[in-house]
Amino acid sequence: MKKMGITIAKSILLLAAGVLVGTSLLMLAYMLPVDVRNRTTSYETLNQERWYPRAAVAGYYSEDYFHSWLPDVLDDTTDRIILHTALDDRKGNPLVSAMESYSDYMGSYPYYWHGYVSVLRPAMLLFDYTELRVVSSIGQTVLLLALAFLIGREKGIRYVAMLLTSYVLLMPAAVSMSLQFTWVFYIALIGTLVLLKKRGFFSEKGRYVFFFLILGMLTSYFDLLTYPLVTWGIPLIWWLVTDGSDREERFWVGRVIRSGFGWIAGYAGMWAMKWALASAVLHQDVFESAMNEVFFRSGTLEGEVYSLAARCEALYVNWKHYEYKVFGMILAVWLVWWVCRTVLNGGWRRDSKRRALLLTGASSVVWYFVLANHTQIHHFFTYRIFSVSVLAFLATALCSVPRMGEAETVPPKRRLAVCGACLAAGLLSIPPVFLAREDITAANDYEVFRQIPMNDGDCFEVEFTPTFDRIRDLCLGLESERDEGERDESEENEGEEVKGYCEIEIRDADGVKYQTAVRLKDFEGDLQSLSMDMELDHNSTYRVVCRVKDNDRPVLLWVTESGSMPLKEYGALSVNGQTVQGQMMTDITYRTLPPSRKTLIFLAMTWLGVFLVCGYAFWPRTGEGGLLSVGMPSGAK
Repeated sequence: MKKMGITIAKSILLLAAGVLVGTSLLMLAYMLPVDVRNRTTSYETLNQERWYPRAAVAGYYSEDYFHSWLPDVLDDTTDRIILHTALDDRKGNPLVSAMESYSDYMGSYPYYWHGYVSVLRPAMLLFDYTELRVVSSIGQTVLLLALAFLIGREKGIRYVAMLLTSYVLLMPAAVSMSLQFTWVFYIALIGTLVLLKKRGFFSEKGRYVFFFLILGMLTSYFDLLTYPLVTWGIPLIWWLVTDGSDREERFWVGRVIRSGFGWIAGYAGMWAMKWALASAVLHQDVFESAMNEVFFRSGTLEGEVYSLAARCEALYVNWKHYEYKVFGMILAVWLVWWVCRTVLNGGWRRDSKRRALLLTGASSVVWYFVLANHTQIHHFFTYRIFSVSVLAFLATALCSVPRMGEAETVPPKRRLAVCGACLAAGLLSIPPVFLAREDITAANDYEVFRQIPMNDGDCFEVEFTPTFDRIRDLCLGLESERDEGERDESEENEGEEVKGYCEIEIRDADGVKYQTAVRLKDFEGDLQSLSMDMELDHNSTYRVVCRVKDNDRPVLLWVTESGSMPLKEYGALSVNGQTVQGQMMTDITYRTLPPSRKTLIFLAMTWLGVFLVCGYAFWPRTGEGGLLSVGMPSGAK
């Protein structure tokens, strides 16, 4: 108990020192001038690239990249926040500037430390944004080579391959080109180098807890909630893998747990200290507003509580990034290699770190569950949190099989039994695949259109044959005829609000399957969303019927021009019984099993890897000749 009290006291002192140093560095940075030329050229680069470009397609961007599963999407939007904050040239109290983190682009942004200002502001006296990208690329390469040399010298070429794989799966092109992604990368790799070089020092007297506390503090100081868990998981896994001491399983599991508590204390504690300090300096309740943001991002804010299914979806959309062809092939090679080596060796080699690695790898899943809102919306960069799980998988695969020259002669029967066990794991991986669901969108709102006015009592009908059975959302091309001035006026004076509503039904031969009424005053834009979430039969044809009632001005039906019929879901369209050439503008969101065969294979491969890792971690030792004793000398533990 006394030892724990001392540890807590030292942790508090470290946190206080971190706050003092971090605040001082920010204050000093804000005292420096701004190089106007570097600022101008940096802003020009960001304006040219716009919001979310791709590293592999220089100079081109698309709003769709934000929602895509492409791994090389850059976050120029947040880089714009970072640069505008770091290069703010307003005069004032440097302590207020450090706490407020103001920019002309974002305004006051006191939730985060924005510690990058202490690095970027002096650095941009020498470099502009594009030159910083070059410097970052060089820094990445130097760190990678240093770590590869260190690991190769201690563990051999197999573990260097493991390092390179984990590096590639972070998508280094994007990490080096986006300031938003760099801070976590450098903290993780520099932390790993320091930990491995001073392994003995940090192992003594539990000093590693304070080291991970510092890593958590640095992450909170520099990062804007990208993939922060990596600064704990990556150094920890490499520390476990390269430690050759003979210890029991509970020792390694304890090391994972204690380092995790240290990192969380540093990460959360540093953040809380910023909220408290900013509240005092700025005379506003930053703490309360920040806590509301935490509840919102975790999906626990009142009215925004995330279900278990929604949290599982956060897992799915982040893991789907690894389906990217290059990534998927790399992971497939490792999985096939592990299965083949397991079969050839007649089983796994017992390793006391197996459950510690499993626990570390599972931390990514916990993170996605806890911060479901944030990781689901920003999956285009939070997917990198899964790199902890991937590195833990690679470490497990390497630790479980002996080197080529160390394997013993295996009886054919035992090899056959292992082959059967792997085959069973493969069969078990198939059923979970069919639990996966994706949102598939069918839309024609990109077509040239015309508007058909509909008055009180008018009705349109259209044949509808869904492509998939479950529909999450159906948007119909309907617009209420009013401008923004009328919309604002109606909000101020409810007595003059737009009158009327649209009665919408989906019918089949047996009657009405779905019915709703949408008030014209609730119309938003030109596509009205019906969040229906209902089951239909993709082999059946339905009729969508919409009748306008009690309206005092026309409702505009949006229809594709020149008889264009781009969507196969829709058949003939009629208004008041008269056939209309063209197709109603629409946006349909289905919820269905992934239609891509590549996705299904990738998911089956994923589940196979999960079952093999769990099987290895929890498979009991069966004695001499058992699976886990293969490759170990007699009497080995």
